[in-house]
Amino acid sequence: MDSTDDSQQPNPDTRDMKQELQDNDPMPFGKYKGDPMEKVPASYLHWLWTNGKSKESDPVADYIRRNLSALAQEYKDGIWE
Repeated sequence: MDSTDDSQQPNPDTRDMKQELQDNDPMPFGKYKGDPMEKVPASYLHWLWTNGKSKESDPVADYIRRNLSALAQEYKDGIWE
């Protein structure tokens, strides 16, 4: 019998689950790949948003959604609908 503690093993159903991006997490792709999310310009996030991210369900789209009001204040020329 295997003596490993199953509670210490990653759950295969959640191992690949996309995690919620926080301000200090690296941008996962693009021009600002590797930069902390809080350092990615609002104008770039706006470009992503208006070019399809608003319809997607991924960590970057979720990050933008959760920060819409702050991004709208930082980049007032953008339409964030």
